[in-house]
Amino acid sequence: MAFDLFEGLEKISAGDQQWYDRLSPEDKKAASPFVIARWMTGTSDQAQLIRLNTFVNPYVFSLGQDKALLFKLLSAAATGKTRRYQWIKAPTMKKATKLRLEVIKEYYEVSSREAALYTANISADTILEMAEELGWDKEELAKLKREVGDGQGSIEKQSSIKTKSKR
Repeated sequence: MAFDLFEGLEKISAGDQQWYDRLSPEDKKAASPFVIARWMTGTSDQAQLIRLNTFVNPYVFSLGQDKALLFKLLSAAATGKTRRYQWIKAPTMKKATKLRLEVIKEYYEVSSREAALYTANISADTILEMAEELGWDKEELAKLKREVGDGQGSIEKQSSIKTKSKR
């Protein structure tokens, strides 16, 4: 018989701390405390979320090899009520465009990897301002504008916010 994730969630939600110990060796290999913990966050029960954040999350990686202990912590974090969980999809990062990365690399004098990290915190308007300060011609700016979109307003209307003074 294959491991049943939802049966595991039901047992853990009910506070059954011996559930993992009763699994077959194959099911113990298939059971993942990380996946069950992720499912358990898909609830509106604030008490359970606080318990998960307090008792489980700080120790997930340091106790990663001791599945039995992690499952006991998950059981202790549950409020003892049977509930229906929803999977909460992890946030996705928008993919940085090539020209956007070029502007950031050139402006901040950083590597491609560092520039990719910066993209989440820099608006389209700021990217366009940076390109103008770098002296990009109108054709390059038009191409960049198509690539990054209009942002939150035109460059002329937005107040001038300088993220770095040019040396």
